[in-house]
Amino acid sequence: MKIQRFDDYYRQEVIVDDFLNFLNESDGGEKNEILKRFEQEFGKTMPNTTQFAEFYHKLRSEGFDSDEIFQVLDDFIPKEEDDIEEDLSTYKSIEKKVISDLKLDSKLVLTFGAGIGALYPVVSQMMQNMSLGVEISKQTVVLLTIASITIVYLEEKKAKPEEEEILTKDSKSMLEELRMQGIGDGIVKKVIKALSGINNIFSTIAKHLGAAVGGIIDMFAYTSILIPIMNAIMTVIGLHKMSVDDVIANFFMLSVGVATRIAKHGLVEILDRLRKFISPKSKRDILDEIETPVIQKFGDFTHGDTDSEQEGDLIKEQ
Repeated sequence: MKIQRFDDYYRQEVIVDDFLNFLNESDGGEKNEILKRFEQEFGKTMPNTTQFAEFYHKLRSEGFDSDEIFQVLDDFIPKEEDDIEEDLSTYKSIEKKVISDLKLDSKLVLTFGAGIGALYPVVSQMMQNMSLGVEISKQTVVLLTIASITIVYLEEKKAKPEEEEILTKDSKSMLEELRMQGIGDGIVKKVIKALSGINNIFSTIAKHLGAAVGGIIDMFAYTSILIPIMNAIMTVIGLHKMSVDDVIANFFMLSVGVATRIAKHGLVEILDRLRKFISPKSKRDILDEIETPVIQKFGDFTHGDTDSEQEGDLIKEQ
């Protein structure tokens, strides 16, 4: 099955029918072949993470689609303690309240629900590692994340013409509310830049799993790999006490093969945590891709104004 990018697919009104038809494919389809191979390999025994990784790599080497493997075997993937899933219900209830209180259009959140939910703990961890002098509550995190994603959505020109006016109005409302909470537009810009850095990590890993990712919004097309990657990224951010500035400085240029020492070290840890998805060979390929003889620091991206126009007219403060 060919992977279809979300933005090429979600507008089709027949998406539910197509999905049901896919589930009812003939017995000779790829879906049933994956299940058959899994049963032959493990029987009724649940594999551990190493065994699953080896089985996954075997299927990939034979040409099976990575996203298809994840979807078919989702119930059989070895589970780890997942901080993102643990907090998700709390964030979701806060998300509903924020949308209701500010009278926001909920279509964007509903469309990218699982993906945006996976970002809340990551944004929270980055913000907690900053010295802002203001309280960073879960409500602030939700508002900051939704505002950042909405602005990115507008800047990546993903919105339909009829949506743009509504989302622009919503963005201004969220930015004003954040200012009242002590979160200026300069912080929002940094979060957007940090999300670009996180997207670089995601893109670098995802393309080795058969997923094509361009902008930040494209990440949400692949929720089956988005959530475990976000969980691994959050662990590294927490372990190294990385703030928004640190994420920008270390991960922003990762996609073009330039990385700081922390970025390379952090990527190794992320790949190790994703061992049930990443084969040893893929891990070597990913690390080889970012190898460069020049080690550079990108602290200037944290404070500079070289891209001050990127976020459009919504964000003026610094």
